[in-house]
Amino acid sequence: MTTPEIKLPKKSKGLPARRNLTDRVPAVRCKICGGKTYAGLDLGAQPVGDLILTRADLRKPETFYPMQLFHCVDCGLTQLGYIVNPAVVYKYFPFVSGTTQTATKHLQTIPGELAQLGGLGPQSFALDIGSNDGTLLKAYRPFGVKTLGVDPSAIPVQMAIEAGVPTVHGFFNEDTAKVIREEHGQADAISAAGVFAHIADLSGVMRGIQLLLKPTGIFVSENQYWLDMVLTGHYDNMFHQHLRYYSLRPLTRLFAKYGLQVFDVRRSEVHGGSFRVFACFAGAHPIHPRVGELIAAEEQARLYDPATTAAWAQSIEQRRRELHDKVWSLVRAGKKVIGIGAPAKAATVCSYCRLGPEVIDYITEINPLRVGKYLPGAHIPIVDEELMFTDPRPADAAILFAWNYYDETVPKLRARGWTGEVICP
Repeated sequence: MTTPEIKLPKKSKGLPARRNLTDRVPAVRCKICGGKTYAGLDLGAQPVGDLILTRADLRKPETFYPMQLFHCVDCGLTQLGYIVNPAVVYKYFPFVSGTTQTATKHLQTIPGELAQLGGLGPQSFALDIGSNDGTLLKAYRPFGVKTLGVDPSAIPVQMAIEAGVPTVHGFFNEDTAKVIREEHGQADAISAAGVFAHIADLSGVMRGIQLLLKPTGIFVSENQYWLDMVLTGHYDNMFHQHLRYYSLRPLTRLFAKYGLQVFDVRRSEVHGGSFRVFACFAGAHPIHPRVGELIAAEEQARLYDPATTAAWAQSIEQRRRELHDKVWSLVRAGKKVIGIGAPAKAATVCSYCRLGPEVIDYITEINPLRVGKYLPGAHIPIVDEELMFTDPRPADAAILFAWNYYDETVPKLRARGWTGEVICP
C-alpha cells in the first residue's frame, strides 16, 4: 500500500516572516519627553488586576498583557511599555475610594490643603479628576466650595451622584474641559489623587488642565512615589492601571511643557510611599524649599542611574522567590493559607509569584463589589471577611495583599480573635 503524496502549500498562510528592519517591535518612547528608554523589571504576562471574574468568566478565555517597566534616559520617567486599552481597563472598575478609614482620611486632607493654599471659599469652584465615589469632594463641604467630579467608571459615579456629589461620567480631556468651562467657568483648584499616573492620554489631560485652571489656580496630583518604591523594594503597585511611576524630576519636566511649575511637594507613607505635588502657572505661587530638597534627595539616591534600577529589579526577583517558597513550605507542612484584601496588587503578586487556589484557599474582602468573585489570573475565590471568623478550619497564615492598610487591618483582626501569621508580600 502506497502512502499518498502530501502536497504542501507553496506559500505559508501563517504569520509572515520578518523581512526587514521595519518589522521589529517599535522602541518604547517616554510619554513625557519622547526620549529613548531602556528596559527594566519584567513581571511577565499579567491580567488586568481590577477585572475581577465571575464564576461564569472562569470558563472563558482570559487575556494577559505584558507588564514591564521602561526607564527614560533623559527626563527619568518610569513607565509601563504596554498600555491596555482604557475601555478594557475601566469596563468594570470595582474600586471604591471610601472603602477604608485610612484611605478616606488621607484623601480628605486635600481639600483643606487647597483651601489654605488657594484661599478657597463659597465663591470658588473645584474639580476632581477620577473622582470615583466622591470621597475627596465631600471634604470641600465645610468650605462651601462648588464642586464637580469626572470619572469613567459607571458604578462609583452612580454612588457619588446618589451621595449628592455632582459627577460627570466620562474621561477627562481637553474636550471635557471645554464643556465644563462653558458651564461652570474656570476652576480655582483641580485635583487628581491616585489617578494621574493611570491616564493613557496624558497630553489630553494636561491640555484640559491648562484650559480649565484659573491663572491663579492650583493643580494637585498625588501618586505613589517611585523613589519610595525603589527604597522599600515594592513591586506590587505595578498593574495595568498604573501606566507611569512618577518622581519629581520628570513631573517638573511635564508641567513645564504646559506653562506650569511645581511650587510645593509633600510626602506621605500612604500606599507604601506617595507624594502630593502642587503646581500652578509659572509665578502664580512662591516655590517652597521642599521642591529643591526633594529633587536633591532623588539625585543623592542615584534614582536615575541604570545601576540603581538594575539592583532594584534583582531585589524584586529575590522577594518573589522568598514569598513563593514561604507559602509553599507552609502548605507542604499542612498549614492553611488565605489572603487578606483583593486589590489589583493581589493579582500582580499571585501571577508573578505563581500562587493560585492550590495554595491559597480564598481571599477575604470588605468591598462588596469584589465579594463572590474570583481574582484575575490566579482564579482564587474572593469571600466576605467574616469567613475568617466562622471558618470551621481557621487559616494558619494569611498574605496581607492590602499591606498598605496594615495598621488599620491587623489590629482589627486581632481584636476579633484571629491569631494566624500575617505575611506581607
